[in-house]
Amino acid sequence: MVQAELENFEVQLVQGSTKKAMHSANASSRDLWQVEIESIRVIDNFNVRIKDDKYDAHIRALADSMKSEGFYQDKPLAGYVAKDGEAEIIYITDGHCRYEAVKLAISEGAEIARVPVVVAPPGRSMEDLIVGLVRSNSGKPLEPYEIGIVCKRLVNYGWELDAIASRLGFSEKYVEGLLMLMAAPIEIRNMVQNGEVSASTAIEAIRKHGGQALAKLQKGLDNAKAAGGERVTKKHLPEVIFKKKVAKAAPQFFSSLQAVKADPGYEHISPELREKLDELMAEFSDLELSSEQLIEQED
Repeated sequence: MVQAELENFEVQLVQGSTKKAMHSANASSRDLWQVEIESIRVIDNFNVRIKDDKYDAHIRALADSMKSEGFYQDKPLAGYVAKDGEAEIIYITDGHCRYEAVKLAISEGAEIARVPVVVAPPGRSMEDLIVGLVRSNSGKPLEPYEIGIVCKRLVNYGWELDAIASRLGFSEKYVEGLLMLMAAPIEIRNMVQNGEVSASTAIEAIRKHGGQALAKLQKGLDNAKAAGGERVTKKHLPEVIFKKKVAKAAPQFFSSLQAVKADPGYEHISPELREKLDELMAEFSDLELSSEQLIEQED
């Protein structure tokens, strides 16, 4: 499954010689390396972007731009030169969307032979490259779920939560939430990927309901669809709907309590229950008084 392959990405690269790689790729150098498309490779599953309809539309828009405007020199690809046996290979580490788009544009007639590439300096590790998916991203921002995949990869490399948060530039709470999402049942993750619920709403449900989060979100999705929507928001969640119904029924409930207390049989109710009802009545009375005072102030 593509999702599992992205989350469980494990690749190690041995850095090679940029000069040799560019010579082998027949690349020319101006301010940037100008590299033939055929000489650039992709690391399988390194790119964390989820390839859905929005992704395809993004690639389509970039390709159309390249067909009319060419490949912008101020938007170079980021590359990493690694050894593959005796060969020096140029792998793309940032700009995957632009890479896919230029290949599409070329297949449709665009005359683009070379693209600008900036190569990683010596000493760059795989962890550095993974961090760069977030920090060095110069194109379409990653979705929260995609950032979550980056966080999970860094955990797999032995990083602690505080180090991940610091390096990516996020709060520890945000990173913790994304990792909770990564550990959630596949059904919840699929709902996020499919756009049926936002990552933030899913994380909030996981924090609040734990093992019951899936059932709450699925019920919320049913409520959303019944209302003509396709995406769960907070207003569709069962507890929010319940609170709204309680608030709407509160005046009638208060009147019913007053009637119960006025009934002669009220004195025969157990002392414990009467005490609870009296406390509830007092709360309602305080709310009623506060509302009347607020109305008087407004008048």
